[in-house]
Amino acid sequence: MKSLLVILFIVLAALVTPAQAQMPEAEKLDLSGFNPLQPVQLYLTDEQNRWLRQKKTLRVAIFPPDIPPLVLNTVSGRYRGMNADYLALMQRSLDITLEVWRYQNEAQALEALKQNHVDLLLTGLQYQPEPPAGVMLSAPVIASWPALVTTLANVMEPLRSEKVVTVATVEDYPPETWINQSFPNAQIHRYASYHAALSSVAEGKNNYFLGDSLPGSAIISQEFALALTTVKYWGDEQKRSYFLIAPSQEPLQQIVNRFLGAIDEHLHNQITQSWIEKGNLTFALDKLDLTSRERQWLSQHKTLRIIVNPYFAPYTLLDSNLETRGIIGDILNLISLQTGLKFETIVVKSNDEMLEAMGKGGWHLMQTATWDLNRIDSVSYTHPFITTPNVIVMKSGQTQAIALRPGMTVAIASLHNLIPVLTANYPGIRWRQVDNASVALNLVANGEVDAALSNQLTVRYFSEHYYPDQLAFTPLPDEPPSAIGFAMPRSEPELRQILDKALDNIPQKEILQIVGKWVRLPDVTIDTWELYNRPFYLVALLAGLLVLSSLVWGLYLLSEIRKRKRAQHQLEQEKDNALRANKEKRVFLARMSHEIRTPVSAIMGFLELLHRSREIRAGHDKTAVDRAWQASQSLMMLIGNVLDLEKIESGKVELMPRWVDINALLAEVTQLFSGLAAQKSLSLRVNSTLADLRLWLDPQPLRQVLTNLIGNAVKFTHQGSVTVTAQTQRVDEKQVELIIEVSDTGPGIPVEQQSQLFTPFSQTDTGRAQSGSGLGLAISKELLAQMGGTLDLQSEPGQGTTFTLALAAASQRGRVQKVSHAPAQPDVLAQRLAILIADDHPTNRLLLKEQLHALGQRADEVSDGAQALAALRQRQYDLLITDLNMPEMDGIALARALRAAGQHLVIWGLTASAQEEEQQHCLAAGMNACLFKPLSLSQLHAMLAALALPDKPVLDVEKLSRLTMNNKALMQNALEDAQRENRRDLSAAQAAAEQGNWVAVRHHLHRLNGTAQLLGAIRLHDLAARLEQDLVDNKNSQGMLAKLQRMDGLLDELDSEAQRIIRDGD
Repeated sequence: MKSLLVILFIVLAALVTPAQAQMPEAEKLDLSGFNPLQPVQLYLTDEQNRWLRQKKTLRVAIFPPDIPPLVLNTVSGRYRGMNADYLALMQRSLDITLEVWRYQNEAQALEALKQNHVDLLLTGLQYQPEPPAGVMLSAPVIASWPALVTTLANVMEPLRSEKVVTVATVEDYPPETWINQSFPNAQIHRYASYHAALSSVAEGKNNYFLGDSLPGSAIISQEFALALTTVKYWGDEQKRSYFLIAPSQEPLQQIVNRFLGAIDEHLHNQITQSWIEKGNLTFALDKLDLTSRERQWLSQHKTLRIIVNPYFAPYTLLDSNLETRGIIGDILNLISLQTGLKFETIVVKSNDEMLEAMGKGGWHLMQTATWDLNRIDSVSYTHPFITTPNVIVMKSGQTQAIALRPGMTVAIASLHNLIPVLTANYPGIRWRQVDNASVALNLVANGEVDAALSNQLTVRYFSEHYYPDQLAFTPLPDEPPSAIGFAMPRSEPELRQILDKALDNIPQKEILQIVGKWVRLPDVTIDTWELYNRPFYLVALLAGLLVLSSLVWGLYLLSEIRKRKRAQHQLEQEKDNALRANKEKRVFLARMSHEIRTPVSAIMGFLELLHRSREIRAGHDKTAVDRAWQASQSLMMLIGNVLDLEKIESGKVELMPRWVDINALLAEVTQLFSGLAAQKSLSLRVNSTLADLRLWLDPQPLRQVLTNLIGNAVKFTHQGSVTVTAQTQRVDEKQVELIIEVSDTGPGIPVEQQSQLFTPFSQTDTGRAQSGSGLGLAISKELLAQMGGTLDLQSEPGQGTTFTLALAAASQRGRVQKVSHAPAQPDVLAQRLAILIADDHPTNRLLLKEQLHALGQRADEVSDGAQALAALRQRQYDLLITDLNMPEMDGIALARALRAAGQHLVIWGLTASAQEEEQQHCLAAGMNACLFKPLSLSQLHAMLAALALPDKPVLDVEKLSRLTMNNKALMQNALEDAQRENRRDLSAAQAAAEQGNWVAVRHHLHRLNGTAQLLGAIRLHDLAARLEQDLVDNKNSQGMLAKLQRMDGLLDELDSEAQRIIRDGD
């Protein structure tokens, strides 16, 4: 008995062990479903409920691959995706525990099901499934539709074509025979994964992808949203997933089917929508709730004919097969999924053609929006599926707000439903009815009408795709929006009811995504040939007639062409002559200004000498001399205007700002015209609020502008007054705006002549009666513009004229030294210099000689450069003043010859040219300074003072003795160290002056000044202090090298004096 039990155990072990050895390995996953889903209500029998209570746990087998959105990556041990959501819903609805077991492949999972190791096997999406032998199939769990995908750039490619196209698919779905129904000559490339297939289309390797809508939509949304889009769905050839169940589990099959049948469209949509953004077609799972009459009508009408206007973008477009595309095309595709209907297109190009097609009959459907069909009793409408505001469209950049205003011409599509209302509400507008909205918007963009009226979606599409940055629009106030729907004959009520149910079944989110897709797509070419072919043929005919007439006209034109070429050649010559004449004009102006300045300078110089004489100052002729002086100044200003115009036109105006007392400047300028104002019995007043205020600006152009404005006011005012008002407005903490008004009570200026005032050489009627060049105001405006200011004019005939000058500048307050406006009376120089004058003009020599005599100097004179060289060989001179333009040898050649011969005397050039180039030529030739005519006594005195210093002791011996405590050795060392440093500073200052580095020059002068004060070197101190102050006050640095050369002589004197003091002390 015992041995029998052993044998039985061995037999059982032999039977059980192979089965266990073949047991497939599986991984248990955590079920992670969508928790917010509410359990479905199931009606199970008592037997089914008992079966579930006894079962307690259901084991579900799954297998790779993990295809989103059904299954996400399970590497982490979690089971997520749409499948997990359905299993979680089943777990809550059946109130039972579900375990998910992942097997390595489908065969292992199926074997585990057959051996009852699992209760259910959840398949992937399958096409025409045939359950394996020995298992049962449940009802479908998830459905997926065939979808056609292409790139955004090829969105208008045909949805069926006999051309050779390349189509990417995944494995063997869809079948080749089904693909060939749309693309009979397709080259099919099958891939192992959805990602690889879609990537091939995005990269341009294939034209289309054809496959499951669910995996395709999920991967496109995640990785190819900016490259790919779905263009069509098919209702047949669906793929579905199922549960496989062992035959021994028949109660479980009944329970699972009841569970799947209890899931309504809302739950299917909720699960799908949480995993894919676009292409959620779960609304098409349930059949439409149609009546028997509607089902009968549908069975009798498989294809509907729809009237389409291809120029109503983005609603309706046509591809090369004349299939309806755009928003309406996608809506029809979704209707076809639910009803099985197919659509043929009747193409019309305008609303008038649409009415004509309707009148012929034979149509079932028409897309409608803005035209008025309410008058046609034979038409009915579906519910609108899109509403969009009506908008007013105008060209962008308009100064006025976008609105309908009387007098406008507004384009609108013919038969628009708002035409009667708009005509009544806007009687002053001319309404231009056109074929469609595309034509209306084109008229606005081309400026042929003032505005257009259409719906916002159409306007936005055309604005962004065809007229970027050209159109602007705003909603039409107080009017209802456009309602987009379908129209059909009233004789087909079943069709309207079927379409209403199909449209109501489409989620609004899906419709909005369709709208957004077509509005944002790249530019779609709209074929306008049919729209414009008739005008084209007309234009072609006219062109032919023109060509024919051109042949007849050709001989005549040939001779005209020859004449025109000759005229062009002459025109080129005239242009060259004009350019040459303009250049010669500028040269002539510069030369003439030089020739005029020479005698005028002499006049001004003699007037200044005459004004200086005691007889004139004490007699009654002082007024006459003053007026002559003012007249010469006006003439000089006229010459300066010509030169200023040249500078402004060539861009050579350079500003040299410094701190300026505006009150002093105003007093100086008004003083010039006080005599003329008194002569005309005019009141010349200055009202200023600028006490103790200094501004940082260049005074010269401001003085010139004020002189011109005040001079014009005095000149053109015959009675009354001229008032100059000055004030400031704070701009920020550091800057103010200077505002100066020059007002007069003169005749005023007509409005039509005011624009001429700022044009060079232009004058008003009043101005022509006076002397002048017509340059002053033009130059004043340009000078102020260079300074960053403005010049405005206000004037009325008989009311006087006011010029307003506005200029921003930095400001500071402080004591301002009073400036005397009396003619300068320079003192006689104490020290006599040996001076030689070289000038070919006798008057100029006489004037300069008299000016030097007035300053206590004596001078010899020669008439050219050769005579000057001869005079310099016979006598030693301290200073040579030479004109630049002389016969035999000019001033430039004279200076070069003297420097080449080793002469170190001071040389000043004197010219009436006043061009900057002259100064550069003088300095390059070795001159110490270049002086410009007219040369006033004060200028000449300042220049000579730097060379002829008053007699003062070289050293203050008492101060030096106190400093060194009368220690002769210490005194000698101090003098030697000081002179060594002085020589070093002077050499550095001279080098810096040659380079124009005035900051460095000032630094070394300051050091020399300090040393001179310390030692009591009085002459050296006076000269260094004066030169330093000139640079601090930003005065002209003219003649600085000559002044520094004089300082070199003072250092030599200081050396001699120091040796004498040391020697006497010994």
